[in-house]
Amino acid sequence: MQFKHILVTGGEGFVGKYLIPALQQAAPDSILTMTRRSEGSGTTSAAQDRHSGPSTWVTLDIANPDPTDHLVKTARPDLVIHLAAQSALEAGTSAAQTWSTNVGGTMALATAVARHTPNATVLNISSAEVYGQSFDEGPAQETTALHPTSVYGRTKAAAEAAFSDILPLSARLICARPFNHTGAGQSERFIVPAFAAQIARIERGEQQPVIKVGNLSSQRDFLDVRDVVAAYLALISHSPALPQRSIFNIASGKAIQMSDILARLLAMTTVPIDVETDPGKFRSSDIACALGDASALRAATGWAPQSDMDLILHHVLTDKRKEMRA
Repeated sequence: MQFKHILVTGGEGFVGKYLIPALQQAAPDSILTMTRRSEGSGTTSAAQDRHSGPSTWVTLDIANPDPTDHLVKTARPDLVIHLAAQSALEAGTSAAQTWSTNVGGTMALATAVARHTPNATVLNISSAEVYGQSFDEGPAQETTALHPTSVYGRTKAAAEAAFSDILPLSARLICARPFNHTGAGQSERFIVPAFAAQIARIERGEQQPVIKVGNLSSQRDFLDVRDVVAAYLALISHSPALPQRSIFNIASGKAIQMSDILARLLAMTTVPIDVETDPGKFRSSDIACALGDASALRAATGWAPQSDMDLILHHVLTDKRKEMRA
């Protein structure tokens, strides 16, 4: 990588804990500035030892324009990776808070970049949830109409528009739309680690041998978080050859039914476990199949996912077992 100063927002999150060490290894001499929402989070792996450039953590409310502007003015990054976002799944959060972080934070960051580093490359991490109801028409391509059905999806679509409108044409804007991804360290708010954590508790006798589920007929396009990070790095390394404005899906191109995911996890344990349907876990807005076409990303960078579903699930279940032992 030829970037001298890299700014990563939201580096303390699930993906950030994989992305930061990968960046440190890929750009060992770059100055790396990372933001987090609270003190004490955002630890990195041993890759830090191989990173000769300075690394700095900054506690920041990305939606607060003044400190965000000051950070960009001081750091003057030539690469910005915008990970900071709030999922509607986060406990105790409201739709207003989600809009404030995801859209207000994006506007504050885009305005600061436009003012202080107008020639920067910006990798905006969006989401496949921007497609929403359009999944009913088949696999989503980058040109598929945006019809988000969730607060999170609507804020991500708005954030994409904010970056596009606020950044000058001298800035290179790459918008990544990753599909579902999981891995070790992901919160139980998400379905795969939620299944895995329950299995781990049942194995330890800390939960009755029953998993209650909602709609398991829905199909999703799943990736290993490490493959998603590899896609981000591929986009960054190929960014000089990309248009000033570009959008890329990050997807496997394969859909797997949620019942199959649970069955594969259950096959990894010898403990008998029952599965019961809980009508309270059904969502009226659930989309039957969310599948992505990542041929544009493959053509531009050569990227392809490396992990299969069984390997992904093994990593998640092993991680939850370790958590329970700890």
